[in-house]
Amino acid sequence: MVYIYPAIFTPDEIEGRGDVYTVDIPDISGCITEGESIEEAISMAREAIAGCILAMKQAGEHIPAPSNYNDVKMKIMLDREFVTLIDVDLNDYLRKKETKSVIKTVSLPQWLAIMAEEAGISYSQALQETLKDRLGL
Repeated sequence: MVYIYPAIFTPDEIEGRGDVYTVDIPDISGCITEGESIEEAISMAREAIAGCILAMKQAGEHIPAPSNYNDVKMKIMLDREFVTLIDVDLNDYLRKKETKSVIKTVSLPQWLAIMAEEAGISYSQALQETLKDRLGL
């Protein structure tokens, strides 16, 4: 699933580091990050949004709807601040970051299990291939 949230970028010059961009995702409480360039700040914002959404999902919390871009733009306080939209493909994030395997118990008809074993088919590999196919991945 793809999520798109407005983000407020606040540049701040830090001695010895140059401009550092703080990124606040106002729709997700506590979702704040930073980067030492706009590119890095955008990348970090995607990571922060994905991490926050995953934490909310795991806690069974409601995922907030994104605010209207123009409403957020009206709230910026400093002349140097700007608002942009950040998109996060949560499925893509999970494929790249969540590589831990989990054990699932499946039930098969005995005749099918015998045939699969005789053919040397790996249950894990077959299930993964089928799930990816069914999910269009």
